[in-house]
Amino acid sequence: MPSEIRSAISAGKRPKPAERRQMVRILVDEMRRFELCPTRAQCLTVCQKIVREYRNSFGDKFPSGLLIGGGYTSLLLQVKARVENVNHESSIVCHRAKPNTGCKRGPTDIYGCVRFEPQLPSEETADTIETKRQRLVDIYSREGNAGVEKEEVRKLMETSFCLLRQQINSTPAPSVEEISSLWPYLFHQMSICAHFQLLTDIDAVNAFEMSIKECGKAILESFRNGSKNEKMKTVLSQADNTEMAHLLINLLLSHFQEHEDGLVLHADVAASSSDVEKTLNLPGSPRLILLG
Repeated sequence: MPSEIRSAISAGKRPKPAERRQMVRILVDEMRRFELCPTRAQCLTVCQKIVREYRNSFGDKFPSGLLIGGGYTSLLLQVKARVENVNHESSIVCHRAKPNTGCKRGPTDIYGCVRFEPQLPSEETADTIETKRQRLVDIYSREGNAGVEKEEVRKLMETSFCLLRQQINSTPAPSVEEISSLWPYLFHQMSICAHFQLLTDIDAVNAFEMSIKECGKAILESFRNGSKNEKMKTVLSQADNTEMAHLLINLLLSHFQEHEDGLVLHADVAASSSDVEKTLNLPGSPRLILLG
């Protein structure tokens, strides 16, 4: 490490931002000697050990000196961003092993994805995969939305993932309506989250819940102690009656002076997709639609 980093550690002080970025670059270069595409979990292990040993130099802390959450969030974000930037900029084709198996997944040739356009499983052909897709449509025609919880549906969706990715990535891109007619079970929370996990190796629901658990109270406390923003004060006054995730989103929107409808739209709790399309003026860019 550079002498500036070593001096800061010895004195128990925080290094300057430029020195810290240099340290992150060196750290990532060393990690990539063993794993070209370190996962978030691997980066987390490294960052936790660094903060545990040098908390005064690298830990996230309140002015009182208490650690914010685990103290490693900002360092983890820097390290993971550096990993992704290096791999993206150098166009290196990385491979990630499927957890607990020796099987290799497809190349990480698209930013953030580990299986952007995977090959057919060795035991399958184009015809057998298409047969599985048709089987999914048949189940949906008989059982409707209730079929999404069947184990058969889960396995069929996982096996036919390669065909779904091929169709999504085709040029010209298919419409949502076209994908919905071919893959009716994709548009359910269970299936779309499973698809995202296969695509990125990230359990989106668990990652979101862990982020709320690790950082939620710290963000809330920080805004309570230092905010002069009147809109944020209004949001904070409703904290006791607002679910934590929704509260944090509103706080961050207020902090950056953004309007909630730029991210979130509200609909009746019993509204269907067609009801939402009829009653809401849906913009061209994506939004979260909260029912209730």
